Amino acid sequence: MRAELRPTQVVPGAVLEVEGTRHRVIGTLRFDWGGTRWGEHCIESTPGPNEWLSIRPRGGATVVHWKPRYDLFGEPDRAGMTMDGRRWTLLEAGTATYVAEGDTGTGSHGSCDFVEFSDAQGLLVFESFDAGVWEISLGRLVDPSLVRSYREVAGD
Repeated sequence: MRAELRPTQVVPGAVLEVEGTRHRVIGTLRFDWGGTRWGEHCIESTPGPNEWLSIRPRGGATVVHWKPRYDLFGEPDRAGMTMDGRRWTLLEAGTATYVAEGDTGTGSHGSCDFVEFSDAQGLLVFESFDAGVWEISLGRLVDPSLVRSYREVAGD
């Protein structure tokens, strides 16, 4: 039996094993949206750009693996969107405050506007940190039992 993933274990410097693949956490964003709190963790991805893993408190830990889409730009349409041949419907939107630890590419604290969409296969999010340009990422749900967090031992 595996221990339950605890969000407090995931901090910069920790190692996340996601579905059998190791990633080092290089930065963490702690969000607060009207009392709902969650963390998003920047993880090294080789090869390619860094990815993100969010751990959300939706009836137990909900884990989403996010991949940035640097090839896309624009603004979200809350009425719904079509992208990559998929139809996306609005899931939620708002403005959250954040505090950053480590290397996140953001300020040390601030606000993040977000618009999140879903379809049968995953999630699409637009995020604007501190009134900046919209950043777009695709997400997929990950079984929390397939995610483990631990600190590396020197020499490992």
